[in-house]
Amino acid sequence: MHFVYFFALVLFFLTLLKFVLSGKLKVPTNWVVIVFALFIIAQAVSTFFSIDKFTSVFGYPSRLNGGLFSQFAYLVIFTTALINLDIGKAKKLLAAMVIGALAVSLWGIPGHFGRDPSCYVLSGKFTSSCWQKEFDPTLRIFSTLGQPNWLASYLVLVLPIAAGFMFISTRRNLKIFFLATAVILYTGLVMTTSRAGLLGLLIAFVIFISIFLLHCFKAAKQNILWLSLFVIGLVIITSFFGRFLFVRLGEAVTRNLQAETKNQKQETSNQPTIRSVQQPNIGGTESSIIRLIVWKGAIEAFKHKPIAGFGPETFAYSYYLFRPQKHNKTTEWNFFYNKAHNEFLNYLAGVGAAGTTLYVAFLFATLLTFYKLIKTSKEKTAILLSSGFSSIVGYQTTIFFGFSTVSSQLIFFLIIAAVLVSTNNQKLKTFNLTVASTKARSLISLFLLMLGIVSLTLPLRFYFADLFILKAKETTSDDISKALADYGYATSTFPFKNPFYLSDASYATAIYATSFEDKNTSNKFAKKSEELSEFANLLSPNNLIITRRVANAYFILSDVNDEYKEKALNFGNKLTQLTPTNPQSYYALAQIQAGVDKVEDARKTLQTALNLKSDYQEARELLDQLDSKTIQ
Repeated sequence: MHFVYFFALVLFFLTLLKFVLSGKLKVPTNWVVIVFALFIIAQAVSTFFSIDKFTSVFGYPSRLNGGLFSQFAYLVIFTTALINLDIGKAKKLLAAMVIGALAVSLWGIPGHFGRDPSCYVLSGKFTSSCWQKEFDPTLRIFSTLGQPNWLASYLVLVLPIAAGFMFISTRRNLKIFFLATAVILYTGLVMTTSRAGLLGLLIAFVIFISIFLLHCFKAAKQNILWLSLFVIGLVIITSFFGRFLFVRLGEAVTRNLQAETKNQKQETSNQPTIRSVQQPNIGGTESSIIRLIVWKGAIEAFKHKPIAGFGPETFAYSYYLFRPQKHNKTTEWNFFYNKAHNEFLNYLAGVGAAGTTLYVAFLFATLLTFYKLIKTSKEKTAILLSSGFSSIVGYQTTIFFGFSTVSSQLIFFLIIAAVLVSTNNQKLKTFNLTVASTKARSLISLFLLMLGIVSLTLPLRFYFADLFILKAKETTSDDISKALADYGYATSTFPFKNPFYLSDASYATAIYATSFEDKNTSNKFAKKSEELSEFANLLSPNNLIITRRVANAYFILSDVNDEYKEKALNFGNKLTQLTPTNPQSYYALAQIQAGVDKVEDARKTLQTALNLKSDYQEARELLDQLDSKTIQ
């Protein structure tokens, strides 16, 4: 995302310079851009009423895509592409995306055979052994995108474009290249074993073929051999490498049927199922079951703030206010969900009905524009438009069961812009600038150049601040004083006050405060930790992550001074209010209560945790410890 920020600013200021030097201001006037701009305005309004403005502006720390800044960056990239590209450059950009996806696929496919290039880069060994078991690329490849489903959504976006180029290319060698590329991209997609990816591609393929036959029948007849070869290639790849994908599909059906049968038995007997502590859940809960639970929580969040939502990218906080208790019965009960795993429900919970309606309107405007142009364009252009149309629908299908990432979202907007420009129907309104003299233009250009250079320091500061934070976390256990210095560098480097950085620094400072035998020195660092905690809480009072860190910091400080015990209890109680159905929050509160000699309160809190999750082993063990102390 920092990379996108940087080049969005580069494109923005270079385009402004172009306007000044040419004396002409060009503005896209089609409905696609207008509706997307309205969607961002709705996000800005939602941010104003957000429960955590920092997260809504910058995005969730580990996933910045979706924050208000990221949407502005995409708007800049989208509009500058419409303004600056011509037909030739637009087609070259689309071809570059296909080649980029080919490189990503070729990097990832060897991992399926136990020869991951990433492992060679990281460890010097051309194997797949550098990854932990749950990230085994021999089962599900992820290449350079970090997660199989993210790779799948990216490939679903680009694959129809590769197929489109295969049909519109006139040279035989180019047809062979794009045919081979499309098959390789499909191979990568199959090796992700992403069910959402497969469904998205299937829908994209059906749409592409339907439009192709309906509006490009002459081209279809001319390319029947290439279409046949493409289909044969897909069948062969599916036969060789689709086994694990079909196993996953079969498991999904089987587990869903088992879960349904189990629920029916529970409803019949009217008795809750209690799993023994000694018998942990064998195998993971089927992901589709977990998704349905998370979706239910997202809908509940939407119901409570239906118009503007809780704020962009605040699902990590809004979901836990309404998290279904059923989530505690899954094997992912202790996973942290900062996305709804459904792009549209994520928008509903974040930006409400107003923002979500405008996002859907943006998609509708794009597809309607494409389809209208398909009916009026020449066959080659219509094929490219068909590719773009099916690409968008396929991608939206995949993120209906997941969420967008930086890589896929950037390609998504660039595909729309490049396809629109390639039709030669892009509407630009031109305004003549009144700055006539060469000297005035030179001064304005110099000002924009200087302003652009200064602006570029912002994404660089974001990036280096993150590096300092990463370094601080890595050195906390080894050299706490050095870690504190890195936390200081991070907070001063980041252009704005960052509550996540502050709470991290507060926790590390609290640990440091307990390392001194001298009471005065301990109190000095304890006060510093308290200041950081209060500031972080002031910036993000509804942020459960900040609340947890602050509660832990005060709990540690209670060893330095008894006055921090009450604050630790207050923030521990606040954590349970922000996550009322999460047994982990009650366990954290019970630890604090037990640590400050509130043993009876700790017992009650642990019982609440066990009521929420009867097989919560850590809570049971702590309760047993407290009971044994009482007996003694």
